[in-house]
Amino acid sequence: MSSTSQSSSQHPAKHQAQSLIERVQHEAQETASQSFQAIASFAWLWPIRGLLFSISHPQIILSVRQALLKSLVTSAIIFAVLAFFTYVPQMALLAIFTGPLAPLVALLLVGAESLLLISFLARALFLEPALSHVFDATLNARGQGQLVREAKTRGGGGQQSAVARGVQGALVKPLQAFSKDGIVRYVLTLPLNMIPAVGTVLFLLYNGYNGGPGWHARYFQLKGFSKTQRASFVEHRRAEYTAFGMATLLFNFVPIVGLLFSFTNTVGAALWAAELEAQANLIDGQVGGTRSRRNSQT
Repeated sequence: MSSTSQSSSQHPAKHQAQSLIERVQHEAQETASQSFQAIASFAWLWPIRGLLFSISHPQIILSVRQALLKSLVTSAIIFAVLAFFTYVPQMALLAIFTGPLAPLVALLLVGAESLLLISFLARALFLEPALSHVFDATLNARGQGQLVREAKTRGGGGQQSAVARGVQGALVKPLQAFSKDGIVRYVLTLPLNMIPAVGTVLFLLYNGYNGGPGWHARYFQLKGFSKTQRASFVEHRRAEYTAFGMATLLFNFVPIVGLLFSFTNTVGAALWAAELEAQANLIDGQVGGTRSRRNSQT
């Protein structure tokens, strides 16, 4: 009986592993098909615009200066520990596959590993309220404050209502594993960096494909989107979200200061959301104007 129970307990785990592998293969195929569209979409410019907007509007970032300081200290400590213990061994291993590019690829790999470790610490410590504030402040600066106010009204008015807390939690999804599948996918794709020339690009493409939409989780909840609406919205902009996710990963991989770019990436995501909202309002206004003219004619 013990052997029977042991074999039966292994079946669910084996099924989950097969299911995960199938999803990874499907996502890899989808990523490959979206690669050219992602680059051509120019959505990868939004994180850069977020950085420039943060420089020209320093009050947005400085309003969360304590979180910025904690981010810098946390990033520096984790990166220093990983670099001390893992950089040289990884560079030696990568030299077999990537040759003279080994030092640079090893540095990117340490950055990716530090981002994974930070994801277990940052959300619970300080990132949630800080990034939420930055996103809201950017929307206000771009004339979309009504979206934030309406969302808080739906949530009961208080910023710390259940809805608001859920929104804050969703905003840091790109920096979090959040699920076993997410951790496994990220870890499984780390060895892609060992492939000469194209490995790091494939790593960025795949994880950008999966992580890109998470940067707009705040926007989706402010809009009150259902799960189906979110999926449809993302699917129509899959290439753009892939490009955006790739760019944010590159910023987050910068040694020591990578976590600081999470704030400017959030600004970039909010700028993009503000533009999408402005376009949607313009279309709604045009449709409403057409309908009113038709009603007046009848």
